[in-house]
Amino acid sequence: MKKLQFLLLVCILTFTVSCGQQKRYVSYKTQEGETMRDIADRLDMRTKDLLRLNPDVGRRPEANTVIVIPNPKIKNSTSPSTTSSPEEETVDTTDTDKDKDTTPETEDDNTEFQQTIIEYETHEVQKGETVYRITKQYGITKDDLIRFNPEYTNIQSNNLSIGQILKVKEIKKTITIDKEEVLEKFLTHTVKSKETMYSLTRFYNVSKEDLLRLNPEYPDLADNKLSIGQLLKIKPIEEVSKKENYTFYKDSIEIDTSINLAILLPFKTDEYNTKSSKDIFEGNQLANMVTDFYLGAEIAIDSIKKQGVLVNVNVFDTGNRGKDIATILKNKKLENTDVVIGPFYSDKAEVVARDVNAPVVFPHYSNKQSKFSSSKLVKTSPEKDNYTGYLASYLKDSYKDQEIFIVSDEKKDTNISVSKIISELKKHDSINNIHVLKPEKGYIKRERFTSKMSSKRHNWVILASEDNVVVADALNSMISLPDETKVQVFATSKGDAYDKIDNNKLASINFTYVSNTYSDEDAIETKDFNNKYLQKNNTIPSDYAIKGFDITYDVLMRLASGNELTDTFKKGVSLRVENKFDYHKKMFGSSGNQGLFIVKYNKDLSLSRLR
Repeated sequence: MKKLQFLLLVCILTFTVSCGQQKRYVSYKTQEGETMRDIADRLDMRTKDLLRLNPDVGRRPEANTVIVIPNPKIKNSTSPSTTSSPEEETVDTTDTDKDKDTTPETEDDNTEFQQTIIEYETHEVQKGETVYRITKQYGITKDDLIRFNPEYTNIQSNNLSIGQILKVKEIKKTITIDKEEVLEKFLTHTVKSKETMYSLTRFYNVSKEDLLRLNPEYPDLADNKLSIGQLLKIKPIEEVSKKENYTFYKDSIEIDTSINLAILLPFKTDEYNTKSSKDIFEGNQLANMVTDFYLGAEIAIDSIKKQGVLVNVNVFDTGNRGKDIATILKNKKLENTDVVIGPFYSDKAEVVARDVNAPVVFPHYSNKQSKFSSSKLVKTSPEKDNYTGYLASYLKDSYKDQEIFIVSDEKKDTNISVSKIISELKKHDSINNIHVLKPEKGYIKRERFTSKMSSKRHNWVILASEDNVVVADALNSMISLPDETKVQVFATSKGDAYDKIDNNKLASINFTYVSNTYSDEDAIETKDFNNKYLQKNNTIPSDYAIKGFDITYDVLMRLASGNELTDTFKKGVSLRVENKFDYHKKMFGSSGNQGLFIVKYNKDLSLSRLR
């Protein structure tokens, strides 16, 4: 029912939704001779932003023209994090200027620096001791004891256990850290405002325990406490992949930012006007994809709006295979747009990019996207060629004396992939022997694997072929191996060939593959989005709904920084609900996302992110 109501709404080809916080803005009547620049200067804002708030008003408005301006009575403030919650850990900002981020943008030239850390004097609880007695012994309050020991909730009710090790007194120490030595031996991260333990462990794919082990000088990490300027060791330098981008994109919002967004999708409302909801969506993959994508985008727009950004949205129905795009362009409907999301068809995306003066975000994968040439086009899905290189790089970095097998076939594309994998693996000094197996008389006998496998070594089997029969045959051979033969099966992607394979069987062979999405169900972002989507649409989000949210949220958040979209690509990688955006712009061509994951099946059918 919701989808039918939605389609009826978009029967009007264009509608505008003002998604800003209206209380932040008021009306103003211009005076004789007053220009938009004059007004912007008085409001201490950029003329460009004032014009964005008033797209129908020129730079020299007539007297008595009513325009929208930021409410002068509202004090400017920085926007909250999208994922903040009462339970989320926070960064200590007590030593910083409240109105200014003092975190340096560049590396400090000093090779050594002083860092204040907190250690604790401890006390082991003895028989007969009470909370009152311990607090008096160390001259602290009960609240201090609770604050020092949040893991012992029984202190609140005055209950102690014999043998408990309690922190009873803070001891502040100043230590000297040799920055040069740390940077030489470790991948590091300098803590910035609003960052949390969770955001760091998620981005770098490390555990909290890893950070505690590598940074014993910061015991407060155990309580999820960070301080701006802390230099954290993330992982030893030998574990760092040279092909991985470890630059963390920091979300930021410029005060009073406004964005004009255009969304171009093939709703095909003219065609569906007389059809029932069942007739529209049952068995119609495109209708479901388009509608779900937009429903996800709506939540992203609403989320950005709640952070104080004014978003003016124009939604256009491009019709069957984009037939109405020419009319939209002819009528200059996209003239004042800051960014375009869509259209769905690759050939139409190039048409739009040639006509508009704004980035055009292509929202899904097409096998024709590699031919995009316009510098305005932004490809949100990685090229398939990247998957092979990403897996090969991971295997090279992870190699520890495994026996390596590659399953190939006679197809040209497969052989290109095999050559690429072998070339990358051979860069490792210790990899000398790689077994390449191709079907003989239509299949690969299990003995061709087992004759070269050893129970004393782990075995890697890389499925370069995407042929359904070859994949099924190889997997069956791996599943039936003796228990003493340890094997891990890899694939460049989890394509259609794996859909008919039982997940329990994939888990039994430690199936590992490259994916452009990874969802951590325990992540704050994931739970927040799923709850909002369920409340609004009375169903759980599909893959395309999540894609619609992630792409729209990422694009709007990057533009909210006040920078050009392509300029933000140089500032790092962003992780959203399910997608990673690691954009790289060609010197004379389009921008492309290289954000990929290495994902592994666990025995309980859950998925782990290996990279």
